[in-house]
Amino acid sequence: MLVFAPALGCAFAITQLQRHAVAADSQVQRHAKMTMQTDAKMTSSSLLLDPEIAAKVLEGGPQASQGPFGKGGMLEWVATATDMLAAVTLSCLHAFDDKAVQDSSKNLQVLWSRAVLAHHGQLKDDVAIKLLPASTRGVISAGALDFTLPLLEWVQSRTDWLDTGCNAFLSSPTCANADSQIVIFGAGFDTRSIRYQRDRLRVFEVDLPDTIEAKRCVHQRYKNSHPGIRLPTLVGWDLSECEHASLLSHLETAEGFRRDLPTMFISEAVMFYVPPRAIANLYFEIFSFGATTEAMYSFTDSMRPFVQGPFSDESASFFRKQGVELLAHTARWSGAVQFCHAVACTKPDAVSVSLSLREYVRTKVEAPINSYAPERKEISDLSDAPSFNDKWYAIAFTSQLTPHEPYATRLFGEAMLLLSDDKQQITCTGRAPDGRESSVSYVAVEHQGLIWLWRGDEMRADKRKLPTHPTPEMTHTVETVLDYGCDWKYIVENNLDTPHLYWLHDGSIPPIESLGCNRENVDSIGLRFFKDDIGIGHIGKTKSKVTKVVRFDSPNVVRHGGVSGFSEEFNIVPIGPHRTRVLLRQRFPKGPILSTLLGIPGSRGLLQYLVRNWNYQIALEDYSVMQGQAHNIDDFGAPNWKATSVGDDLIVKFWKWKRRASQRDGPEYFTRWDGSTVETTPVAPLTQPAKELRYLAPRYIQEAPIAEYPPINRLHYQKQQAIWEPLSLLPAAPPALRVASAAAAFSGLATATILPNLYSQGVVQAVDLANSVTSNLV
Repeated sequence: MLVFAPALGCAFAITQLQRHAVAADSQVQRHAKMTMQTDAKMTSSSLLLDPEIAAKVLEGGPQASQGPFGKGGMLEWVATATDMLAAVTLSCLHAFDDKAVQDSSKNLQVLWSRAVLAHHGQLKDDVAIKLLPASTRGVISAGALDFTLPLLEWVQSRTDWLDTGCNAFLSSPTCANADSQIVIFGAGFDTRSIRYQRDRLRVFEVDLPDTIEAKRCVHQRYKNSHPGIRLPTLVGWDLSECEHASLLSHLETAEGFRRDLPTMFISEAVMFYVPPRAIANLYFEIFSFGATTEAMYSFTDSMRPFVQGPFSDESASFFRKQGVELLAHTARWSGAVQFCHAVACTKPDAVSVSLSLREYVRTKVEAPINSYAPERKEISDLSDAPSFNDKWYAIAFTSQLTPHEPYATRLFGEAMLLLSDDKQQITCTGRAPDGRESSVSYVAVEHQGLIWLWRGDEMRADKRKLPTHPTPEMTHTVETVLDYGCDWKYIVENNLDTPHLYWLHDGSIPPIESLGCNRENVDSIGLRFFKDDIGIGHIGKTKSKVTKVVRFDSPNVVRHGGVSGFSEEFNIVPIGPHRTRVLLRQRFPKGPILSTLLGIPGSRGLLQYLVRNWNYQIALEDYSVMQGQAHNIDDFGAPNWKATSVGDDLIVKFWKWKRRASQRDGPEYFTRWDGSTVETTPVAPLTQPAKELRYLAPRYIQEAPIAEYPPINRLHYQKQQAIWEPLSLLPAAPPALRVASAAAAFSGLATATILPNLYSQGVVQAVDLANSVTSNLV
């Protein structure tokens, strides 16, 4: 029991890694704010720091950094409680350790986390567990902390990122057979200095004096059992002192740091605790160093107030102004944490090898792409002439295909047949009017959960043009299929139109209401047009100050996102004239809370149920408007636009793009990419439509694909909504019956969620229960 009690507490402690990594100390914040209020202008020996911006950032803390667990958040008490548990747990795990080590609880959390990850092969770190006390490290090998793994992705990702940077730096011609240096800010119990053992390399680890004293004890203990190990230079230094003193000068005079050697600077989750003026001075020092000596900068840290958002162009611009080139980049939590690999643009006469450090590292990391949405393409086709041809189209979710069973669909009216094998190898052929395969074939591939078809010359099918979501995957995905009885172009326009969220939907579902998207706030919309490396779009803020991004990726994809990590993509598939299928995929960022909840049986099905029904409701609200719009334009010849207002500039650009593509390619429907015509004869579905679909018009159920999803099949949504009907009657029912009604309704919902593989059957059972209870109440 003594072993498992600390283990349980450690699980709570580890969940605080994100909070400690992204929430600045309040006393430091107040001190920094007062400093900048009294010194509005920085001296020439530091970066330019706008005191108003810095003070604003510090006043309440970065929104994404604090979150619900931060100071003043609704769940602050949870964070406080887990902090206490962390202290108790780590005091147990280190009860017989040296006194100095016991006093470094926050750093020890990271060390224990790395040891857990390494034990499961998710990190290459065989040192972490050896730095733990011999008396308690057995809780890891015993598997007592295995259940914490879903909470440790943040530690894993930042460690992997910095290791990639170290590998690139140390393997470069600049460092080969030459002296080099690594300086680590906020080193904590980092293990790189031991893991990266090599001659002619010096590592300087900088942290608070108390932390350094604790690490000195741990290192000496490790050296006693590994006599040949080369330990780093440990430097006790409060980075806040950089407001008034030079860290590099201190390293040079007191520790033997050299200004003429190639140097790598690592900053890992420490700048949250440092006043902005101190950060400005430190940045000025290390970036100036790179002007005359080759230097690399690898960060997994806050760069506020200098870099506020998560977008690569903002980070690249900042580094460029410092004489540094950003070579790789991503971001977390609304830009609260920047993942960067950057190399100084050192003067050519200071580079001693034929291949500079900057050019070498460029070949070892993935270049940043200026993309305001998570998805990007290795090769952009944004500059291509408008066309529907030589493009990739998502035509089905991977989850919709069963190996060795044909799947029928259409694209621009052409009937197609998909077939997958056990290895997700996809074949795609045309489909003749009699239902059999035709001689026409297309290139089709499975990529990140979608089946993509290349509509063009198969010799030009380049997978590098596929939109790719960053890896490792840090989100939970919900897939929804929507069937519309109107043309695809109106659905594109609808999803590009930000103001319609306020006017039409008016907070009709909780997520929209939480963003303040209702009619009374429509005048507060502010949108700015942008063009990134992939598409065109708008960026702006909602009434609740949440940044919202809308982007059009030609020819038929609309993406919504922002800086929170949530995103959604609408693959708007032109099935045929007045028939469109939308493959909607929504990604939810997996922080510690969501990761924990998803481990509860039935939670994935419940989240899917809620999100899909919200999507169905929004689709039904949009549907009648789009049908009316299509009727006015297609049947009566009304103009696509006459007068414009906020947000319409993006819509106008889409219509102009579509017009030029149609002029270039000719008819959209029943014409292949090579100009050959397609049979317009209806092709029957592979299976008979369900009885519940027979209320629909014949054209929706007698041709493939069957329109089995809302908004065409509105009964699908209405039937699921019936689960909640008894709850609306509860106040008027007797108490005993109210309890029974709620139990029956939630029993059905539980069936739908706990049996995700039998989702549709579960919903039917839930609806039947709900309907029976409703009839009894009435």
